[in-house]
Amino acid sequence: MFSLSGWAGRAATVAGVAGAAAAIDLVAKAVAEAWLEEGAVKGALPFVDLSLSFNHGISFSLFPAHDQSSLALLLAIQGTLTCLVAGWALAVGGGLERLGLATIAGGAAGNFVDRLMDGVVTDYLDLHTGGIRWFTFNLADVWISAGVVLLLLDGLPLRRRHRSAGEPIP
Repeated sequence: MFSLSGWAGRAATVAGVAGAAAAIDLVAKAVAEAWLEEGAVKGALPFVDLSLSFNHGISFSLFPAHDQSSLALLLAIQGTLTCLVAGWALAVGGGLERLGLATIAGGAAGNFVDRLMDGVVTDYLDLHTGGIRWFTFNLADVWISAGVVLLLLDGLPLRRRHRSAGEPIP
């Protein structure tokens, strides 16, 4: 049986998870751009619509980059943080923690590549409840959130107790 261990196994896991997350995100953004018109809303689910928009800033359109120098700065920060998270994923010991960090890195990489290509991040999933529109996001944001959930699960006291006792983690 073929098995990757050590650094090569960690690198393969991080690259595979991050690469798949980024690729799925970028394909979904291309489909959204081809299928949706900016500002038009298409019903999808009771709490999520499809609505194409372009984010010039970071989360919730904070710190928008409307000129080349601010875009370059935003890309430099975003790229650096993405690389740091990927490096962190390589360095950690636990599988769930590595998976969470790799998922975050993949989502961040998807948004980084999108911004690098277009100067903006494409959003198309419009969350709403009770007539209130909360925010519009994309799959990269879903991957980042899922990675955070995995990190939280990894840090649960039950998992830590099993890990410190040397018991298998359920």
